[in-house]
Amino acid sequence: MYCNHFITVFLVCFCFLNVQAQELTNEQKERLKYKVDLFSTDDVELQTLWYEDRMDKMKLSGKLRQDYKKIVVYHAYKMECLGNPEVQLSDEQIRREFPKQIRKLHNDVKSILNPKQFEIHKNSWDAILKGIYQRKNWKLTN
Repeated sequence: MYCNHFITVFLVCFCFLNVQAQELTNEQKERLKYKVDLFSTDDVELQTLWYEDRMDKMKLSGKLRQDYKKIVVYHAYKMECLGNPEVQLSDEQIRREFPKQIRKLHNDVKSILNPKQFEIHKNSWDAILKGIYQRKNWKLTN
């Protein structure tokens, strides 16, 4: 259930909060780098800033940034739906489906990102997946 909250908060942040990223100090940026496991549902602004920072590191702007966001939001929504009671998946089934959905996300964004951008994207989502698994006390397997 907690991963549903995490994904929901992530979607809300990503879709509806277009926070104008405040200038972070180098120390703050370093602490935020791939530190998803520190997020809680109360950290909406931090989550938004963290992902905005990821897109800034990828140097995404304009239409490319919008297209990338749309793809990410779509797949984040699919991940959120895994926990929907109507889908009736067990905890174990949900645990196995998360990496599959992330691989689909990777495949969809790979064609629009250059190799360096894709590496940042992949590292970001590996951190998100790891954070979800740690919170759920699941073993991370691929």
